Amino acid sequence: MTKNSSLSTHHSLLPSESWRNPILQEFQPKVAKLTIVSDPDQLLSEEQMISELRKRGFGLIEFEDPVMFRYAYESRYRSQWDKGLETDLVVILRTHPSELITLPYDLLQAGRRLSFNLGDLFPNLSYPVVAALDAQDLDALYRAQVQHTPGNMGDNATKEFALRHVFEIAPELIKQPPDLLRVLLRLHYRGQRIPAILDQRFIQVLRQNGLFEKWPLDKIISDREAFFAFLQERWPAFLDRMTTQGQSMTVSEDKDAYLSACGAQAGGLQYSGPLDLPFDHDDVRVYIDNLFLEGLLHSVPYDNAGDLTSTWVGIGIRTDPAIDSRRRLDRLIETIRDAIPTGDAGHAEWFRFGYAYAKMKVLSAECCGMSGDEHLRAFEKSVDGRFLHWVKHRYAGLVHLPATIPAMVHHIPRFMLHHSSLSTQH
Repeated sequence: MTKNSSLSTHHSLLPSESWRNPILQEFQPKVAKLTIVSDPDQLLSEEQMISELRKRGFGLIEFEDPVMFRYAYESRYRSQWDKGLETDLVVILRTHPSELITLPYDLLQAGRRLSFNLGDLFPNLSYPVVAALDAQDLDALYRAQVQHTPGNMGDNATKEFALRHVFEIAPELIKQPPDLLRVLLRLHYRGQRIPAILDQRFIQVLRQNGLFEKWPLDKIISDREAFFAFLQERWPAFLDRMTTQGQSMTVSEDKDAYLSACGAQAGGLQYSGPLDLPFDHDDVRVYIDNLFLEGLLHSVPYDNAGDLTSTWVGIGIRTDPAIDSRRRLDRLIETIRDAIPTGDAGHAEWFRFGYAYAKMKVLSAECCGMSGDEHLRAFEKSVDGRFLHWVKHRYAGLVHLPATIPAMVHHIPRFMLHHSSLSTQH
């Protein structure tokens, strides 16, 4: 009864509309000491899946190098079984089920065989499109599939379905600059990665509608750094408009194109497109504070600041370095205090938080010296405690993550090898 209660607790951690549930129901403790899994889409290497399997008492080994596998298998599991101890082991292969027969005979005799793939989980969607998504994006896609029950979809229909329900992007509704900036700000500020196959469809639909012809869509949609650089070089022009025209940002299309061309010819613009951007639009302005606080945009010296330094744009104007740093530090702490990842957060959330936290540490050193002040030390202690809890419960599972986006140092050689082979093929 105790073990069953524990299992039901584990199940309750996942929403009912989770793609993991059909897989996890196949993994009940003490059913088979050895389970061999064909997993070509690396579903069992997803971070939360690893955590759930470990909670149920399953050990995981990938069958990559036969010698390394044999050593781990014999020393950690086979020796335990010979002593009569019960441990559950899952051996994962990134191959088609038909290739499982290439495993050593003793494994095939001792273990049950399972196979999982994206085609079974998303039968009505285009497999190549679904396969291009990160594992963390499958939650939203699976939920949308359950809620909207789409019929069989081709490539383009699946791309638009994923854009809408995974990334909250409806290209056909983007009609004006604020619409596009709102979408890109939400996307890049969160650090979301849209697969190239979806980027291309997004750009294609925008251009089919004859919109944003002069915008560098190929760069600012796919490249996070390029997007923020695009905003950065247009921030001084926005300050000029605020100075000369107050809050009015009404500039004729011809004048805007002229200013853009002049800026590019003078070497002031690295990226093509309009010089004037609606930073003061409500959907854009809501991001401005955080962009400057977290260092995604940088404040600029501005001779004609006047009263602008006391308005909402003051965060982007460089005045007294010490005052600027202290102001940014106080506001940054307020911003990230409620953003500390929880114990069940994925490693990507800690990466994103770590960027803002590192910026806070730099500002702290500039303002208060390396020791900081009591207020900062208390905040740092709370972060350290939360992170230590996460490390104890989730860090060990990172070793099984695919090397698509390296999370640990040992992933880097496999990541480089993969991209090297792709370059050779092309």
